[in-house]
Amino acid sequence: MEIVLRPIQDRFFQEAVLPFLTRAMVDVPGALEGLVGLLGDEQARFLCEELLSSGLQGGVQAVAPESWAELVEQLVFQQWREGAAGWESAGQRAGYAGDWDEALHLALMVELPDYPYANTRDARAVRDAFRLKPQAGLGMASLMAGVWEPFPDFLPEQVLSTQGRGEYVPKARFAFADWAWRPANEVAQWQSSLPGKLERLLAREQERLQLSSLPEREELLAWWGGKASQPPPLAVLFSGLGPRAPGWIHELGVICGHVHEAARERAALVSLVTKGFEVRL
Repeated sequence: MEIVLRPIQDRFFQEAVLPFLTRAMVDVPGALEGLVGLLGDEQARFLCEELLSSGLQGGVQAVAPESWAELVEQLVFQQWREGAAGWESAGQRAGYAGDWDEALHLALMVELPDYPYANTRDARAVRDAFRLKPQAGLGMASLMAGVWEPFPDFLPEQVLSTQGRGEYVPKARFAFADWAWRPANEVAQWQSSLPGKLERLLAREQERLQLSSLPEREELLAWWGGKASQPPPLAVLFSGLGPRAPGWIHELGVICGHVHEAARERAALVSLVTKGFEVRL
């Protein structure tokens, strides 16, 4: 399974998409009519009007899955900009796509201070439990596991589901699904807190390796911080942790790079767990 991360237009998602999805849970025709009034994009308007012309009644359960998926795909995963006639799609944009298990492993290394990344069996047990019952408040890891922060006014798994994962607990204000998002202000906070979390990870590695210092420390921080074009070659970091460990330095830099880019653009981030790269986004 793969995880996809993509930057999205924060204001469009908050002012157009979230209200549409909330109303669509119980009133798809009303939600579509309200959405059409905000859109200047011809293709999106056509999809909405086509659904309206079919005489829909009730909530999302009444919508043909293919038509609903096509509309949600365009609203959530494409880039949007404000035009003279309303919001317009700017097409698709490349984001991060990688192995879900490995990406979650790297995110937990950064976000969870006691994550047992050096013990293969224990680390896998933590990830498996985290996917089944993810924890809120753990930045990139929570997003990759599908936790919704802030709590939504609709059931995310009823909007989009690829793996059948999901839980919605209003009393606890907790929800997770196969997809999630984070607003631009939270992404900016992630960027601010990343240096300290990465320093913490390096301190754990230095202790594990029993070194007085890490020779590539500054080069690693520069790569993860988006200030270097390549990671340091032949770094000792994560040595002895298996055949895939040497690639963790590079992959973590790629993931952090998408956070830095989104923060610079004041963009939100959306995540989706897919069955593979063939899934159309």
